[in-house]
Amino acid sequence: MKEITVKNFYRNLPRLETTRLILRKATKSDVSDIFIYSSDAEVTRYLRWGPHQTLMETENYVNGMFAQYREGSDGSWLMEHKQNHTVIGHIHLMEITSHHRKARVGFVLSRSYWNQGIMTEALRKVLEYSFERMGLNRVEGLCISDNRAAAQVMEKAGMKKEGELREYIFQKGAFWDFSIYSMLRREFQM
Repeated sequence: MKEITVKNFYRNLPRLETTRLILRKATKSDVSDIFIYSSDAEVTRYLRWGPHQTLMETENYVNGMFAQYREGSDGSWLMEHKQNHTVIGHIHLMEITSHHRKARVGFVLSRSYWNQGIMTEALRKVLEYSFERMGLNRVEGLCISDNRAAAQVMEKAGMKKEGELREYIFQKGAFWDFSIYSMLRREFQM
């Protein structure tokens, strides 16, 4: 994988499908759906950002995503629920390094859809794409150590816990310990 390939990946973020979800680029019409979960303090509790206070804040956030897609510098998949055509979260493949053939994954899901296996379903699809289509060798994920829900998503998707990163990040006024998970290409099974 070459650097231009990474840029093209974000510029042309592929549309992926699971049983219940369509993973796709953001559009302007998604702002109100994104605001619903981005403004929920419980949903954003362990994230570096949020909660959003206004619809304008979410609109600016989405405009930032558009700029990243255009530049080929970054970008998330929005998770559209097939049944009701609502955006219910997003999943992000980031820090893609072609030389080391690795990336990091992050995700967020609307509280109404917690504990239904939806996030694990999305993560499995992104792992499949990462290993089978992008040729990555390693995908890792970090979560605040207290965030058992995120840890369980990664575990259910087959990722393995590698350890704890003590006081790894300063966010929202405190130093937080993080758990690091990973999956290697040879470990992936559909």
